[in-house]
Amino acid sequence: MKKFFIFLAVLAIIVAGAGFALSRMISVERIENYAKTAVKQKTGRDLGIGGAHVFFWPSIGVRLTDVTLSNPAWAKEKNLVSLGKLEINLAARPLLDKRIEVRNFTLKNPIVHMEVSAKGQKSWEFTPEKVAQKPSGGAADGEKEGAAKGENGLPPGVSMTLGKFLIQGGQLTYDDAQKNAHYSAKNFSLAVTWPDLQSAFQMDGALDYANKRLNLFVSLDAPMELVNGKTSDGEIRVNTDQVTADITGKLATSGTLLDGKIDAGIESTGDFLKWVGAPQKGKLPFSKVSFNSKAQVTKTLMKLDDAKLVLDEIEAQGKLGVNIAGARPDVVARLSVNKLDLDRFTGGAVKPADDTGTAQPGGDAPSSQEWDATPINFSGLKALDADLVLNTQGFSLKGADVGPCTLTVLLKNGLLSFKSSQATFFGGNFTSDLTVDAQRAGAAPSMAFVFRMAGVQAKPVLTTFAHFKKLSGTTDANVSVTSSGVSQKEIIGNLAGNGDVDFKNGVLEGIDLANIARLIQSHVGETGAGEGKTEFVDMGGTFVMSHGVAANNDFRMRGPLVQASGAGTVDLPKKYLQYRVTPLLITSTTTDSTTGAATVSGLEVPVDIHGPFSHIKIKPDYGAVIKHALDNPDEIRATAKTIGKQGKEIFKDIKKDPGKALQNLLGNGGLFGRKPAPSAP
Repeated sequence: MKKFFIFLAVLAIIVAGAGFALSRMISVERIENYAKTAVKQKTGRDLGIGGAHVFFWPSIGVRLTDVTLSNPAWAKEKNLVSLGKLEINLAARPLLDKRIEVRNFTLKNPIVHMEVSAKGQKSWEFTPEKVAQKPSGGAADGEKEGAAKGENGLPPGVSMTLGKFLIQGGQLTYDDAQKNAHYSAKNFSLAVTWPDLQSAFQMDGALDYANKRLNLFVSLDAPMELVNGKTSDGEIRVNTDQVTADITGKLATSGTLLDGKIDAGIESTGDFLKWVGAPQKGKLPFSKVSFNSKAQVTKTLMKLDDAKLVLDEIEAQGKLGVNIAGARPDVVARLSVNKLDLDRFTGGAVKPADDTGTAQPGGDAPSSQEWDATPINFSGLKALDADLVLNTQGFSLKGADVGPCTLTVLLKNGLLSFKSSQATFFGGNFTSDLTVDAQRAGAAPSMAFVFRMAGVQAKPVLTTFAHFKKLSGTTDANVSVTSSGVSQKEIIGNLAGNGDVDFKNGVLEGIDLANIARLIQSHVGETGAGEGKTEFVDMGGTFVMSHGVAANNDFRMRGPLVQASGAGTVDLPKKYLQYRVTPLLITSTTTDSTTGAATVSGLEVPVDIHGPFSHIKIKPDYGAVIKHALDNPDEIRATAKTIGKQGKEIFKDIKKDPGKALQNLLGNGGLFGRKPAPSAP
């Protein structure tokens, strides 16, 4: 037994000595020089090796330290890649059977600096050095090498198995001078399981990005098929504590990159935007996002079928296509959406009007404030092209509910066309058509808006959208306007167009046209709107708008106690009303037996209605009443006849003294039933 141990000791010394002698016979410096020359020829970059060690016990391997690969001269960082340590270990015995067994492949503290120059140059794109070609008598060297290799790139009869593949403590930076963008990832780790080239491939990794740990998982059923330009079933999964993304299906490196399924979700959009460094202004319209779809993806095209997008309680289903081959992304979508709350996207939510028609807090500013002059950013209209059709179950805006409808959006090179099909709206129907043209560089965007209403209740509409609660009735309207500008103030100031509006069976609150006569009797020179009301059967007219001022010359109103006609302007930029209305107090009505037409008679009282929207004043025109009486005695006579005996006495007085008669008519002594005051002694 003692001799046996002596034999083993001697054998160990011989093997160790042979290994030491063999290592001495190999020139490490020569290998380094060869590697540096080869890298220079293939990439045009410099390879640096701080230290190299070849060992044969207990396994065959190479250990390199302080390895670097240079960046191009224009880059900020000197090196593209820096490795603290690289070590490869091979099992010795299997080499005799033409089997390469990699026991471990370890990278410690690798650092990668990727850069894009202001001219678009990429630091990871290499330019090989030009090397003189050696003449050959037959096939090219590359062809000979290819013929001598198997499908896996190894010589025939040679196999390979892989053990541990580890990357520890890695760092990655990305600088883009064109987009002024900088990203960095730290503490990168990676572990690969790949027993042999024919086996499935699996990779688990993680890194720190913006103080959050991101985990990465990749699996491939046939990795060598993928390497050889074919497809492999696989999965790519990325997740943090806030974001998850899972891609499964057939994967490829060219052609159709993915034919499978995508599942993704975001727990909090606010936290996600903060994490990726995106600017966040105001409250986001939704928080939680989830998405799943069948998907086909190439380098320039993504097609999603049976897609489902959930934004909090909003759900959209359908198909979507995104093409990035052109100058900007082109999006085509056909989606069905449940009821939308548009207030969460516009930030303009108000509570519905209460029973008195008063809008609740949270709405637009009072009419006395100036229009907003803050510039509106229209650049998004040129960010992409779109062809969208949304079949909605309805939507709400500022508390107003709109019934189911189809929304069509066409966006091409800054020209937006938006249409909504007929939808129920406050008891009636509503359709709209909007066009915004932001195509012309340096010019203010232009826009056109057409809407039609039929049978819509006026009061809730005006209360909700204009904070005007003094008009009710069933409304028919047709409006077509155009404008241009880069702010709300400019757009209002450039409004032009025309329209017609008709209100039926309603009430105008705050203005009692029948009471105007009493105001005149009391000799009130001017009063504020806000007292009383005027009932009407029909009220409306047409208008023409220019520079934000709507001019109306055919105002009409017909009611049980009063009729009126008039003309005036509504100055939207200044929020000012200037109207002259001539009410006719009805004293009698006759009907033509042949035509059936009704004729009314009574006393006309001209009234000026004017002032800012927040403080409208009413002023009777005494001068016009007196002048009309003096210039039209026959008309006064006809009116007096319908009044009866009292009218005859008034007409006599007019012939004697028109001024005094008019005073008696409108004052304490007259038409409205009060007795004249006794004469002074």
